[in-house]
Amino acid sequence: MSLNDIQLKPNMLADLYHQTLVQTNATSVPELKQPKYLGNNQKNVLVIVLHEEIPFLPDYELNFLANILAACKLSMADIAIINQQHWDQNEINKLIQLQAKTILLFGPEPLSIGLPINFPPFQVQHFDKRTYLHAPSLSQIENDKALKTRLWNALKALFQI
Repeated sequence: MSLNDIQLKPNMLADLYHQTLVQTNATSVPELKQPKYLGNNQKNVLVIVLHEEIPFLPDYELNFLANILAACKLSMADIAIINQQHWDQNEINKLIQLQAKTILLFGPEPLSIGLPINFPPFQVQHFDKRTYLHAPSLSQIENDKALKTRLWNALKALFQI
């Protein structure tokens, strides 16, 4: 019999771990930390950005994003913005699993948020019952007409505009 095949009876386990296996004096369940995002997420559209110094986006990028959303017939109430810099990988994955149908990546690469696939910028990608769109940062797009055009074409396909 190998060590991997050892089977212990429940009372033997209880004797081995009588002080740590079951905690009987617990008074309450610890409250889960709910990470913050910007927006109301009414249409389950998650926008992931990457900025080291600020909580979400600088004002000029937020204004540019608001204009993009308006063109797509969306508003801040419809989306949730998170800054990848302030979330750990597990929190991002939980948010995606629980609350996201469409994920827009402005800056972060698909692999950096834990996706097992990589895809080029501006390609609408379906994976695991969700739709992803990866693009350069909002500041890069705002200052480049060719990038704006590519983003607009991808958003038209994504949101069927």
